[in-house]
Amino acid sequence: MDMMRLAEYGASGRAVARWRETQGERLLPLQARAVTEYDLFRGGNLLVQAPTSSGKTFIGEMAAVDAAMSRGKAVYLVPLKALAEEKFTLFRERYGALGLRVIVSSRDHREHDEAFSRGGFDLAVAVYEKFAQLLTTRPERLNELGVVVADEMDLLADPDRGAEAEVLLTALAVSGRRVIGLSASLGGADRAAEWLGARLLREERRPVELRYGVLHDGVYKYRTHNDRSEGEERLVETPGASTWEALTQNVRALAEAGEGCLVFVKSKYEARRGAELLAGRVRLPAAPAAQEALSALEPTRCRDLLRHTLNGGVAFHNTDLTPAERRVVEAAFRSGEARILVSTGTLAAGMNLPAANVFLSADKWIYHPRFELPWRAPIEYGEYENMSGRAGRFGAGRAFGRSVLVAAAPFDQESLWRCYVQAARPALETPLAGAPLDDLSLRLVAARMCRSAAELEAFFARTLAARVAWAGKRRPEELGFRVENAVRRCMEAGALRTAAGEGRAAADAAFSRETPLETTPFGRVTAARGISLATADALRRWVRLSGDRTWLDLDFLLAAGLTAEGRMLHVTLTAREYEHADYPGRIKCAAASQEMQADTPLNRLRSCRLTPFFDEVRAVKAALMLDEWLRETSLADIEEALETTAGQVLASAEQAAWLADAAAGLADALAAPQALVDRLDGLSARLARGVGDAALALARGVGAPLDRAALLALGAAGLTTPEAVHAVSDEALGRLLNPAQAAALRKWAGTPESAAPETAPPEAVLVVDDRRPGEIRIRGRVVLLQDKQYRLIRALAAAPGECVPYDRLYGEVWGDAVVEDNQMHFQKNMLLKRIAAAAGDWRGVIRTVPRRGFLLELPPEQVRCLLLDGVA
Repeated sequence: MDMMRLAEYGASGRAVARWRETQGERLLPLQARAVTEYDLFRGGNLLVQAPTSSGKTFIGEMAAVDAAMSRGKAVYLVPLKALAEEKFTLFRERYGALGLRVIVSSRDHREHDEAFSRGGFDLAVAVYEKFAQLLTTRPERLNELGVVVADEMDLLADPDRGAEAEVLLTALAVSGRRVIGLSASLGGADRAAEWLGARLLREERRPVELRYGVLHDGVYKYRTHNDRSEGEERLVETPGASTWEALTQNVRALAEAGEGCLVFVKSKYEARRGAELLAGRVRLPAAPAAQEALSALEPTRCRDLLRHTLNGGVAFHNTDLTPAERRVVEAAFRSGEARILVSTGTLAAGMNLPAANVFLSADKWIYHPRFELPWRAPIEYGEYENMSGRAGRFGAGRAFGRSVLVAAAPFDQESLWRCYVQAARPALETPLAGAPLDDLSLRLVAARMCRSAAELEAFFARTLAARVAWAGKRRPEELGFRVENAVRRCMEAGALRTAAGEGRAAADAAFSRETPLETTPFGRVTAARGISLATADALRRWVRLSGDRTWLDLDFLLAAGLTAEGRMLHVTLTAREYEHADYPGRIKCAAASQEMQADTPLNRLRSCRLTPFFDEVRAVKAALMLDEWLRETSLADIEEALETTAGQVLASAEQAAWLADAAAGLADALAAPQALVDRLDGLSARLARGVGDAALALARGVGAPLDRAALLALGAAGLTTPEAVHAVSDEALGRLLNPAQAAALRKWAGTPESAAPETAPPEAVLVVDDRRPGEIRIRGRVVLLQDKQYRLIRALAAAPGECVPYDRLYGEVWGDAVVEDNQMHFQKNMLLKRIAAAAGDWRGVIRTVPRRGFLLELPPEQVRCLLLDGVA
């Protein structure tokens, strides 16, 4: 179907033109069916179940943009923060020019929460739980939504997160909001569509064939996805070799033949070590653009290891990387500069990283909170499908992709074949069926979705669990008993109340299914911050002990780290560390100045001579890490001192900042002293930025342009007050900050425009500054360039929107030297590769005008040139 025909079905003409520019001339078959057969632009709920790469994501994107262009509001739900960041960047670049206000909301993106609360958006990208949290505080926003797109609805089967996602989607369906669900491997899609009141668009064929198979002793036995035919392919024979050696030799052969390989492993250590081993075995070109992009980042262990493995065209991806490092790795693999990527399974959920071949482990590590120990277990079928689906992606230019399980013996080959390749999609199981209803009931009352136990019972009777797990298997009154018990527990915790009063007195008072319910201040904060009652109760105890005492940051950090939501399982603690690093002794020394009267976790640890349990020592280690983070210690020094990684520090800081914000809200609700509320609020902000009090005041004043490195540089230079900024020269400031940061700082300090005439406005998309030759900035991101590439972009940026003739470009780049004609296009391609590695794909921005020259497709107001011979 031709893209331009979408206007005939009700789509906005401006949106259609933009889709044609970004997606191409034609829709994929699945997308065309959604429009012509399932009335995508005419309303009604829709559930799309189709394999990865079939085009279902763009169906959701079209529905969201169409709603926003029709003066409605759209929300695009994703399961992961990284995916939210990717979609936000994509949508802002695509649709910001159409006038759409695009925001993102996740735990580490709270800057747009206010825009959501006041309805100041057209298209919001949000993580499922964060959207539920926002609706709890501002339920009226629900009535303004034209559509909610639920991407990766396979989350419903997640044992930890599925129950909350199911309640959220039930609330949307009950309220009459339009829902577009997208799923690749959800079992029982017909039951899910019935639950949502949606039509089911099911597609089993993939645009690009995918072979699912098992490799043993050089023979790859596979079954194709589309026609289910079986076959064999001879790959590299490795008689008697281990599974890792067989994987290594086959990955090497395929990568050296030009095929990208994505290797999924079961742990962060295996990802790092696997990439290191593969880099030493393969003969692939280095990835200089990615290496240079990494060189511009703050030194960390993973950054340095990545620079080493990229010498061999190999990278790794896991949560130990910082977000900036992950973006570089993803861009390098997407562009083909890194041909092998070793990753943990989290990368499988929706990220746009296609590969020709996927090698995957059939095992994973899982953690059970009851036993507080990890153990190895087989991956679920849905996980196998999602990881396999990274291969055989549409647009990758290959006839088929391979999903490869490696077997050590004939027995393993048969079992892997039966359990995964031949297996059918399992029936839908909903975690809500056996989940406690306390926290969910509290959030429903807080969001004013339900006002009594009877309404709560009626709501839960509308859930998917009621259809697939409870119906016909449990007595009708059992759900009522569960709901009433959940309500009574919320009352006993002081989170819900009736007309009879608050807390236990209410629980003992006359209570019936019809009794009106409301949240207490404590309950409202608990629901609004998205924490459980167990965590809220632990934080409440700490707040009550801390209103009139002097306490160290470490005191709160340890208390938060021992709550249900504060357990930082991503923090690595080895058996050697547990036995010999003496983290408990170190935190006792660090807290020696704090009084001992309050019965807080830190003081209990200080007064106890017994060795803490393993998870308690993990919490102690995390608290020590975060204390150093707040003391403005560099990431490299924290890594060295506490045997950790930068990614673990940043993830822990984000988690602790969330809990500190929750504690501040609870302190306010409990009428604690205002000084305690302010201290906790400031602690949350400091944790988010990794700075002390002085730098925090500067960060709050200047805003987003100043990252941690800039704040620490300004603090070291003593530039934390408006008076100090007034006195510093532009040259000195330019050595500390990029032009956008310097301009924001000058604006905060109230410096007259004449004091900094050469600084670039922060809104510039492209900044070329001759004071920093060899680098440019694109949307604030540094891109390092070789001399000829810098000269080329400099010449184009001097005349944005105009065709710069070849002869002028040759003069700017090579002077009087004589070079071959193809050198200009070679330098352009290298320039675009380096930009893609650091700041995303720019292929459409530098356009070739045949037989004339190059043209920079940016308006002059989005380009800022600071040239030694003048300002453009």
